Amino acid sequence: MTATRPLVKVGFRMRVLVFFIVLLLSGVPAWVQDLVPSVPGAILMDFTTGRLLFQKNPDWEDPPASLTKLMTLHLAWKALEAGRLSSATPVPIRKEVLGLVPPGSSLMFLEVGQRVTVKDLMLGLAVDSGNDAGLVLADFLAGSQEKFVAQMNAEAQALGMTRTRFQDAYGFSQANTTTVLEWSRFCRFYLQKHSQAIENLHSVRQFAFPLPENFPPGVSRSQTITQKNRNSLLESYPGADGLKTGYIAESGYNLAATALRGRQRLIAVLMGIQGKDANEGSAKRSAAASKLLDFGFNTFPLRPLPVPVIPPVKVWYSQEGRVDVLVVQEAVYPLSEAEFRKVEVSVIMAPAFLGPFSVHTILGHLEWTREGKEFYRLALVSARELHRAPWWEALSDALTLFFQGLFGSKSPIHPAILPNS
Repeated sequence: MTATRPLVKVGFRMRVLVFFIVLLLSGVPAWVQDLVPSVPGAILMDFTTGRLLFQKNPDWEDPPASLTKLMTLHLAWKALEAGRLSSATPVPIRKEVLGLVPPGSSLMFLEVGQRVTVKDLMLGLAVDSGNDAGLVLADFLAGSQEKFVAQMNAEAQALGMTRTRFQDAYGFSQANTTTVLEWSRFCRFYLQKHSQAIENLHSVRQFAFPLPENFPPGVSRSQTITQKNRNSLLESYPGADGLKTGYIAESGYNLAATALRGRQRLIAVLMGIQGKDANEGSAKRSAAASKLLDFGFNTFPLRPLPVPVIPPVKVWYSQEGRVDVLVVQEAVYPLSEAEFRKVEVSVIMAPAFLGPFSVHTILGHLEWTREGKEFYRLALVSARELHRAPWWEALSDALTLFFQGLFGSKSPIHPAILPNS
């Protein structure tokens, strides 16, 4: 008996080893694997649907460092889109503001007397990661650093970022804090809200400043400084076009990366990476982001979901009598091949409605499931406006519904009282 015990132990260990090898090679679920062992906290998200394709310590809390500048840019974009200013609006540079720039931090190299615009400062934030640009823009937009930081925190709270808190507009303070999960959701929101930001800011590979036009006549000119975008993925990763890097000693090397291949965009957020110097830290975060993005594109491509044929639905008290039904947007979802084989779809919608109602009124939804569990839904909407029926048709409908009710038929409802789908 004693001679057989070691053999049993070895057999058990071998089975465990084989189990984990199979698990690692399977690709599903993604979050079981540690694809990025050098990264304390990481998220990989599909932009279109918001599905998390990989997560490691999603509640990892860290100073976002210069990722903070994305919130500053978001508030600048909001001001632009509201018409309160334009990209060409000149911005004064106050000596008192430049005096607040932390020594030794990243700079756009602003000086008192330079002529700069909102666009210049936004590029200085996105490409140069200039803390001076963050201070000057915050002062211009809100009147002071303190007032702007209050706006940042109010916006974070409005977006449901309960664990995110800002102390400055540019990310130098270790008192700024967020989580990997909250920041990945914010990055998705930022790109949804400001789709132009990729082309105009985050994919720009270098920025030269100051140029001759940045100085008024009679003011001595400084040498033009050309700075490369600190996001090295723009040069090395196919499809990479954003988003922002960050580093302070208290956080390590952070990265919010995004890449587009075909029609699929992925977002990767990595925080807390350590390196002995800037070269090593930057290389490690770029390599880890590349690995996550490769995993997402290769394992979870956007796949067209099955959509059933939906016949026109009956609409009482309307001139038209029936209306075609549309899916509110294209039905695609990031799925592995194994997941896709298990997909089923159901139409959740009443057989008839009371009219009239407007075009694109929500009538129900399509629900996609895997092994009986819902993973995605999209609204079904009316393809056209329904008009009120003339009185004689309305009377006929009322009589028909009355007698159907006598025989136990369920009364149709107006879609206005449906819960949001």
